[in-house]
Amino acid sequence: MQLSKEDLTIFNEIEKIREEIKAQRLPIILKDYGAGDPEDNRDEKQMYEGVEKSTNSFDLCSIGLKNEWAQKLYFLVKENKPKRLLELGTCCGFSSIYMSKANKNSTIFTVEGDCNVAKLASNNIKKANCSNIKQYIGKFQDILADVLEEIAFIDFAFIDGHHDKDATIKYFHQIKPFLTENAIVVFDDISWSEGMKEAWEIIKKDSSIERVEDLQKLGICYINKG
Repeated sequence: MQLSKEDLTIFNEIEKIREEIKAQRLPIILKDYGAGDPEDNRDEKQMYEGVEKSTNSFDLCSIGLKNEWAQKLYFLVKENKPKRLLELGTCCGFSSIYMSKANKNSTIFTVEGDCNVAKLASNNIKKANCSNIKQYIGKFQDILADVLEEIAFIDFAFIDGHHDKDATIKYFHQIKPFLTENAIVVFDDISWSEGMKEAWEIIKKDSSIERVEDLQKLGICYINKG
């Protein structure tokens, strides 16, 4: 990847917002609707009802894609120029912001389960002056079907939420009919747990996928429906 001066400026501006919000250490109470930690072994009911957590903006903004991983996502969008992007797992909004800056002619549709986390993301998105990001708040299980009907077609999907084997496979199959002929689907944390490793092994063999890049953390699927 050849970084231009413009790219570096964009990266620095995004990370400045991240560091500012981290430094404020804003208290946040949230409901985690995902798998939690790799050793948690939450069942489906626990994940659907959510687990309440007390955290702060430093810890929350410290997770998610950063540095070379965020830049990889940025360049995937910049080079392939997808028009309609879906993100599952907005978290603090920084991945959305990277994708937004990579292609200002795109629209990013991003879904977050917790309203307090989504509010933090909204503030960060405003600070970054990104007008092409549309946020949805709700559990993926509850609202993804309606979001997909609204989007109608997807050129690029970034799956960074729930982190459960069965749920990850289910979301891929739910999204697949809406993918365009040469869409790209990126999964984060494919080595995060045994379940995520198993999900990745299953998904990457799907007949709709022409080739994959396995980066240990990110799994990138290049779709070919032709």
